[in-house]
Amino acid sequence: MRVFVTHDAPGPQWQLGAPSPGAGAFALIGWESEPRDGGVPAPVVDWLAASLTGMGRVTFACSAVAAPDTPGWTSRDGDVVARYGARSVVGRIAARLSGGAPGDLTLRSSVSEASVARLFDDAGYPWWHQGQFALVSPAHAAPPDFATIGFDPATLFAADWSNHLRGLLPLGVEAMLRPGVDGDVAGLLCASSEVRDRFEAVMHRCALAVGASLHVMSGKEFIAAVAASPAGD
Repeated sequence: MRVFVTHDAPGPQWQLGAPSPGAGAFALIGWESEPRDGGVPAPVVDWLAASLTGMGRVTFACSAVAAPDTPGWTSRDGDVVARYGARSVVGRIAARLSGGAPGDLTLRSSVSEASVARLFDDAGYPWWHQGQFALVSPAHAAPPDFATIGFDPATLFAADWSNHLRGLLPLGVEAMLRPGVDGDVAGLLCASSEVRDRFEAVMHRCALAVGASLHVMSGKEFIAAVAASPAGD
């Protein structure tokens, strides 16, 4: 398996919006691995989950667990879960697709690699339909309490997702990961170039651990590399 990274702004073909330079330090991530119908290849899932948890706590949408209709986070299966009322139109649609009550968004926050791996195969919030997001904060930090800043986490499903990272910094969020077109690439937005460098160092280490390699390249080279991979055929 080979992993590709470019810092160039994403083109419209990747369906990741248009992150501005002021939004944070961006990286577009792709991979060369045997394709899997309807999802991300297992080696890629393992690598991404290890990379995310190598950075810290990961908070993501989850339809596999139930969260009580009470404020704040609740312990569940070794992680913590919370239910938020989605105020945005996109969020209400996502809530209905997940099988939850209309307007409800269930979030899971974890430092477990096994738990985080499930975000790439959640039928309620499908990665391959760009119906997922992952927020990364320090492992020792509490899960983000969106209510304290009046933030609707369901807005992170929208095309302008990259506009919201700055507002989440007070909650300890350092990076955001969103799926691109068909879930075949991922957009990573970090609070600073230093955080991005640290994230890439973790991705490189995790790639080596599974016998893969990570290559940072130009946007043009990235397009060619992804197109030449089995998943891009």
